[in-house]
Amino acid sequence: MSETKWLGTSYPPPESLPPERWEKLGLARGAYLGDYEAMVRERALRDQVAPKVGEPAPDFEIDRLTPAGKRSGETFRLSSTRGKPVALVFGSYT
Repeated sequence: MSETKWLGTSYPPPESLPPERWEKLGLARGAYLGDYEAMVRERALRDQVAPKVGEPAPDFEIDRLTPAGKRSGETFRLSSTRGKPVALVFGSYT
């Protein structure tokens, strides 16, 4: 089964979304569909520049933290681990 293309993306068209999906998105079904369209367009633009599966992650530098969660004064640069396995864990406390 192929995915439905909407606005040239794999995001589903608004009429196919069940009520619980609208709620999860924080949008009211039947409200201005332009909000959903704007969200899909924004995500599609972001997806165009995001690394693809199998591509190297972009290099970055971050502050190292102590076990207590405070800044240690040291930094970590991803490129310093080139050729070694690295696990990146992303999360949010919001």
